[in-house]
Amino acid sequence: MAIQVIISQAGPLPITVPFNAPGDEPMYLEINGSVWAPAVGQMIGISAELNGKVLGQAQICSNGSTTHRAVVPAYFDLRFSDGPQSLTLSVANSNTTSDSNDFYNAVLHY
Repeated sequence: MAIQVIISQAGPLPITVPFNAPGDEPMYLEINGSVWAPAVGQMIGISAELNGKVLGQAQICSNGSTTHRAVVPAYFDLRFSDGPQSLTLSVANSNTTSDSNDFYNAVLHY
């Protein structure tokens, strides 16, 4: 199985990256990274959007405040045509905070 790294960089979110799809066969997009919450007991995460369509989120519950937490990686089943695409990672909700101490990865598996 081949991979294509789309995003591998520090925050803050949002991050938008253009890329070219490697083909039109089925593939999986994996997203992961870290975020934090200013208050305790918050569901926090990273939202993924491909070409303007929300795919979903990678999330974790933060039981502590102001601690950077790695989200549980999320995988999205994709199929699109060859050519230019755009991926955006953003905070999942108003409880989520992202700064330059957080790091993000988005990888296509095909």
